[in-house]
Amino acid sequence: MNGRGACTIILSLLLIGTVAAYPYAPGDSEITRSFDYLHTCQNTDGGFGEAGRASNPGTSTWVLMALAAAGEDPREWRAGGSSSIDYLRDIAEETVAIDGTAETAKMVLTIIAIGEDPGMFEGTDFVELLKAKQQSGGRFGDHIYTTNWGMLALAAAGEDTASSVAWLKNQQNGDGGFGWTPGAESDSDDTASAVMALIAAGEPRTSPAIQKALSFFRSVQMDDGGFNYGGSSGSNSASTAWVIQALVAAGENPITWQKNGIDVISHLISYRQPEGYFRWTPVLADNPCRMTASVVTALLGMPYPIMPDQTAPVQSGNTIPTTTIVPVTTHTAPSPAVSGGDDPVITVTDDFGETVTITGTPQRIVSLAPANTEILFALGLGDRVVGVTDYCNHPSETVAIEKVGGYSTVNVEKVVAARPDLVIAAFGNTEEVVSHLRSLGLTIIALNPESIDDIIDNIRLVGTATGTGEKAEAIAADMERRIAAVVIARDTRVADRPSVVHLVWYDPIWVSGSGTFQDQMFEMAGGTNAFPGVNGWEIVSLEEFVTTNPDIILVNSGTGMGESGYDLIYTYVVNEPRFQGLAAVRNGRVYVVDSDMIDRGGPRIVDALEQVATDIHPEIFEAPESTPIPVQYTSGFGGIAALMVIGLVPAVRAGKR
Repeated sequence: MNGRGACTIILSLLLIGTVAAYPYAPGDSEITRSFDYLHTCQNTDGGFGEAGRASNPGTSTWVLMALAAAGEDPREWRAGGSSSIDYLRDIAEETVAIDGTAETAKMVLTIIAIGEDPGMFEGTDFVELLKAKQQSGGRFGDHIYTTNWGMLALAAAGEDTASSVAWLKNQQNGDGGFGWTPGAESDSDDTASAVMALIAAGEPRTSPAIQKALSFFRSVQMDDGGFNYGGSSGSNSASTAWVIQALVAAGENPITWQKNGIDVISHLISYRQPEGYFRWTPVLADNPCRMTASVVTALLGMPYPIMPDQTAPVQSGNTIPTTTIVPVTTHTAPSPAVSGGDDPVITVTDDFGETVTITGTPQRIVSLAPANTEILFALGLGDRVVGVTDYCNHPSETVAIEKVGGYSTVNVEKVVAARPDLVIAAFGNTEEVVSHLRSLGLTIIALNPESIDDIIDNIRLVGTATGTGEKAEAIAADMERRIAAVVIARDTRVADRPSVVHLVWYDPIWVSGSGTFQDQMFEMAGGTNAFPGVNGWEIVSLEEFVTTNPDIILVNSGTGMGESGYDLIYTYVVNEPRFQGLAAVRNGRVYVVDSDMIDRGGPRIVDALEQVATDIHPEIFEAPESTPIPVQYTSGFGGIAALMVIGLVPAVRAGKR
């Protein structure tokens, strides 16, 4: 946009030309087209994965439950001679090894949905495995989302859930919703799964807990008829599908749930693409196989758990309008600024090879990643930043800045409404979103640092683009000096290189592997990555973690609940009985690192390096003056939130939901 010329955006125009009844029948074209697409997701091992990717348990279990909801026989779904049931049998052992609460519960639910016995599936009693994760107070794991999954699975298996019902009802927030963990703000996804879990466990639909949750849904339904996952993000198909299923479970007719004349079913159908899949957001086609599977289940009117021979409830007044027109929302850029003809013209090349020309010095900047925001403030540009993501929390001045969505769920409408003349994007925003913003006339610089050197280059790049080149050079030079000091000390004084693991999350266990900032830090600071075979951030089994036996364990700070929280991952590591024999635990070498510093590609990455160096070799490196005592350092963006802002949203949220 650059403040020059007009930009009009048609955010959505939905035409549904076929009369349909809700819930959809398995033979309806919307369902059959979805299944045609899901057939393209099946691999030769019988499992399901996104295009060009191997089969994975997450996508496969979602698809299997969708097939069961439609009355399909998963044994007839074959590719390369293997059926989807064959794949499920193959991954049974892997699911046990991963040891995740939600993963175990989803395995139970999937086995039941396909008519098999979860009490004896491939030699494993998955029901007992899940019950072993139930704490004395009734919750499963440490969180609300893990408890929701556990309740759904045990209810489907006919097990007692009374204590879990009591615990879960006590976690309901004052607004009627539920968060992902105790104390977290309410969101549509976790409220929906909580509603389904409570009803599956026998909670009456008329109970205060269910009615309060329905009131919460009313309060957060978006203007376009859909639902978001929280914060300032826009509607998405996953959250919308979750709420539809919860409404059905609660005896509500989703068609009567309207906002601005748009019912939630029509909104969900608007994500349909000609190829048969459903987008996640109006712009982003993220994990389309899994997204399509979850939407199919919602359209069929089947809340979780999916039971064999279950039929969708018949509701009155359930005809979807023949044609639904979503009002057109337009945004017009401000009138072109009058130029004296001497505005500077700067051309830069961003991390994706795009040549970007900037006329004039940007005065209104939107940042689409926390690291980008920290770079802008370090350059003294805080007063020009007019939009940031929900996860931008440093420095404290960012609290007052308009939020324009999540890291991977950018709210395009809010970005445009901010009238930026420059947008600093990131890899995690996805190429689809960045390209869409460019197509609207916005000037975009996209960053994707893959190393600490790249981070420094990005600071110089943003400095050039914003007319703060001298300040950027000073920051970059100081970072290079501090890095060199660490490397020189390593080369001259380090005698041994202990193995180090960076634990990003624990249920299941996520670690930082090769090709990450953390891996590079270990090498610079005189350590070795305990998981060099892991590429990027991945899940490892509990058995693999224990047998690897790292010398040092670094864990992300915080719980995602704000400054009143505590270091949940640290507490888990030092208290987990199966970890008591680990060298790092026995020797007191479990350290908390500020997740915002170590996971973000911004100026504070060198602060993280110095802290990591001190943790690995305290006999050589002195603790930075600004670093607090690690054991109880708190941060609002640890755990799942940390994964979200380093680009792992699809994998983590799939596990969470």
